[in-house]
Formats: sequence, C-alpha cells, structure tokens
Amino acid sequence: MHEIKKVTQNTGVIIFGNILDTLCNFLISVSLARYFGQSGFGKLSFLATFFFFLGSVDNQWIRPVLIREMTRDEGRSASIAGNGLIIKGLISIVAIILFWLTIWLLKPPTEIITLAFFTSIGLLMASITSSYEIILQIKLKMFYSVFSNLLSKLLTILVIYIIFLSKGRLFHFYLLALIPGIILLLQTKHYSERIIKPKFEIDFGLWHKIFKESWPLGLTCFFIFIYHRLDQIILFHLQGPDKVGLYSAATRLAESFSIVPIALMSSILPLMSQYYELSRKDFERVYQLSFKYLLVFIVPVSGYISIFSEDIVTFFYGRGFLSSGLTLSILIWAEVFAFLGIVNNSILIASGKQRIDPIFTGTSALVNIILNLILIPRYSFIGAAIASLIAYSVGPIMGYFIPLTREYSYRMFYFSLKPFFASLAMVCFIILTRKNPLLSMTLSPFVYLLVLYYLKGINQQDIHIIKSIVLTQDEHLSVLR
Repeated sequence: MHEIKKVTQNTGVIIFGNILDTLCNFLISVSLARYFGQSGFGKLSFLATFFFFLGSVDNQWIRPVLIREMTRDEGRSASIAGNGLIIKGLISIVAIILFWLTIWLLKPPTEIITLAFFTSIGLLMASITSSYEIILQIKLKMFYSVFSNLLSKLLTILVIYIIFLSKGRLFHFYLLALIPGIILLLQTKHYSERIIKPKFEIDFGLWHKIFKESWPLGLTCFFIFIYHRLDQIILFHLQGPDKVGLYSAATRLAESFSIVPIALMSSILPLMSQYYELSRKDFERVYQLSFKYLLVFIVPVSGYISIFSEDIVTFFYGRGFLSSGLTLSILIWAEVFAFLGIVNNSILIASGKQRIDPIFTGTSALVNIILNLILIPRYSFIGAAIASLIAYSVGPIMGYFIPLTREYSYRMFYFSLKPFFASLAMVCFIILTRKNPLLSMTLSPFVYLLVLYYLKGINQQDIHIIKSIVLTQDEHLSVLR
C-alpha cells in the first residue's frame, strides 16, 4: 500500500509538473512572439524544432528502456545509469551533427548560424539533464525534477523580461537563456546523485539489448518528428522565417492541449499494462473510456476554437499574427487525431504490439512530406496546416484496415459520434448568436454539455469513473467492475 501511495503521489506530481511546464512554455512563446515579431519568432521556432526532435528521441526511444532495466535490476542501476548517460550523450551528438547538416543544406543567414551554436550547447545540456532525471523517475522522486524545471522556466521568463527592458536582440536571448539550462542541469545532477551515482563502465551487452529492443520506438519517434516538425523546416527554406513565425504561433496554441492526453495516459498506461495481463475485459474498458473522455473534451474545444480562432490569436499574439487564425482553425482539428494517436500508442505498448507502431507513424510521415512539398509552394503556411491535418488522420484511418488494430480504430470513431453532434449543435448556437460575442462565447459550452447529456454521451457512471482517476489502483479495479 505504501508503494501504491508513492506511485499515486509521483503521478500527481508529474501531471502537475506537466501542466505548469506547458503554461510556462506557452507564456514564453507568446512573450517572444510579441517582442520579436513574425520573423524573429520564426527563427526561434525553426531552431526549436531540433529540441523537439531530441525530446522525442529521449521520451520515446531510450528512456523507457533504461527505466525498465534500472527498475528490474536495482543492483546494477548505477552502471545502467552511467551507460545510459554515455548512450544518450552520443545520440545528442548525432542529433547535433544532423542539426548542422540541415543548417548547411538550407544555407540560412549568418544570424541563424550564430544562434545555432547556442542551440547546439542547449541540445547537449538537455540530453544530459534528461539522463539524470531518469534516476529521479525510477525512485519516484519526480518532485525534485519538477521543482528544478519550474525554477528554470521562471528564470527563462526573467531573462525575457531583462531582454525587453534592455531592448535586446535574439543573440542576447540565446546567450542569457543558457544560464537557466546550466542551473537545471546542475540541480538535477545534484538531486539524482544523492540517490544513485552513475558508474561509467561501458557494457556493450547492455547497449546491444537496449538498441535491439527499442529500435521500433526509435523509428517511431523519428517519424513523429517528421510529421510534427518537418513542415516548419520546409516552410523556412521555401517561404522564410516570417511564414514560419505565423505558422508556429498557431501550432503552439493548438499543441498546448496535448498536455491533456499525455497527462492522462501517464496514469493510465501502467493500468492498461496490468489489465492486459490480468483481465482483457478491464483492459478494453480502460482504453475505451480513454477514447471517450478525451473525445468529449477535444472535439468541442476544436469546434469552439475554429470559430473564434482569429479572436484567440489576436488576444495572445496581437494583430500582427491575425493571419494565423485560419491556420489555427485547421490545426486544432489535427489535435483530435493527435489525441487518438497518443491513446493508440499507449494501447500498442501495453499490449506488446509496439512493433507495428512505425507502420502508422511512417505512413503519416510519408504523407506529410509529399503534401508539404505540394501544398507549401502554393498555399504557404495554410498548405502546411492542411498537410498536417491529413497526415495526422492517416493513422486512425489505417488502423481500421489492420486486423490487430481494427477494434481500437472502431472504438475511436464510435466514441467520436456523440461529441461531434453535440459540438455541431454548439457551433450552430455560436453562429446564431454571433452578433453578441459575450453571450455566444460564454453560453456555447453549456449548450454542448446539455446536448451531450441528452444524447447520453456521458452519464452518472462516467462521472464516478472520472473521479476514480485519483484513486489507487485497487480502487480503479473496483470501480471498473
């Protein structure tokens, strides 16, 4: 019971930390966009794509395997941690080489090349910090990581404030932004080494095991990077930083909602993994409810934002980014499929079918590349948004035609029907009351909930199950049964 309590508390810390991190990142993005404008924000977004790549590699490739190995063999955890640091350090060096290869191929202005040096340092520090964070995660001490990360984000906000006051340039921001990164690295290293001090003894047998078992995850994260961020690289090359700035502003707004499925699945994945072995009926119940609740949330949000997209963009970024409104209307619907993809990925991992995940992500990546090359030259960042929407939808649609995943895809679409019709009623209400924006914006969510309840899209049992998310695993089982 003590361990269950620690897991529950640690999960709560992770979810709370993710929410705070998302809010801070959004505040940082909005502040930088308002100060540096379309062009400056476009340059920042272009360079940030490589942090996204390294983050994807870390979270979805090596990190899960290292956590598993350190958990299974606590006696060798110091050696595994040391090997993990070396492996991830080498991967970050490869990422930096790919980063500079991209810079060389695109031949950007001198300013971008200068800023790329600071980006390279940041990439390396982020990889080392993440390696030490693994120790805190397996020992259920994520409070220290969340605290350190929050402090780093607050220091970054302070750096931005100093840049504003001194009328600094991008160079000054990148230079000063290294300070929070260094502090985060030192703090994380300090806290983790108090628990486990890594031993740097190379074990090629461990390396072979890690790469052999994790290659599907590595391939998946590479494809995810392609259909999540390659559009910004192509847009930067073909249209310049101004267009990237406009597109990235809408992207940041749309993707800010991804914290919801990520936070939910961080709690649900261990549960699904357990139920897949113990009770397939409970396993099915958990993933079906995950689809249901996430769709009940994201479908009306997408409808609401697509109607008020220009107002939302103007509120956060200013009128200089007004043309991002239509892009946001398109990208927010792509998030519906992103939500489904996150749940589907968790289902595949929990059921041991992760080897087929690259089929979905690889096909989506290929579709995204082709459409971006066709649409961006004609329709600029609007074309990139359309390409993303279509590419994101490929996985859920493909799943229906593959026997192993047909049931999952069927449930995706089944649970989307009632939220869709309730959202349609909400959109009609918004259109009818558009002349009174305050009335339209405030009452439309209640219209959605009322219609959803009338359609029996959510009931009293659902409310009890939603509350059970904060209960222990034993309580989860009793509620579901």
